[in-house]
Amino acid sequence: MAKKANVELWVKLILPGVGQIGPGKIDLLRRIGEQQSIAAAAREMGMSYRRAWLLVDEMNRMLASPVVEKWQGGTSRGGASLTALGEKLVESYDAMVDVSSKASRKLLDEIGRSTGGKKRQARSR
Repeated sequence: MAKKANVELWVKLILPGVGQIGPGKIDLLRRIGEQQSIAAAAREMGMSYRRAWLLVDEMNRMLASPVVEKWQGGTSRGGASLTALGEKLVESYDAMVDVSSKASRKLLDEIGRSTGGKKRQARSR
């Protein structure tokens, strides 16, 4: 019997004329919430601080109010936290992925069985 691949659902929100939010941005928000720092979240993800800052800035501009707020220095050197909207966005996204995955599990498992557990081979050029 063929080995079943564990197929997962990937969800991207497309906000027409505004931008996109997918698992990468949500993961960044989640880590900022945990670390209370954009820099620490970026390090955990193997991402430059600049890239993380640009993604946060993009999300802050794309929604009605910011999803991340930052504070300046002193002895603690500042930090960042999720706003109520940022927390709600992460919570809603996770719930949407969970509901969608559960509703699609039978189909996802069927697709997983069709792969035979094979990993994709890199193509040579």
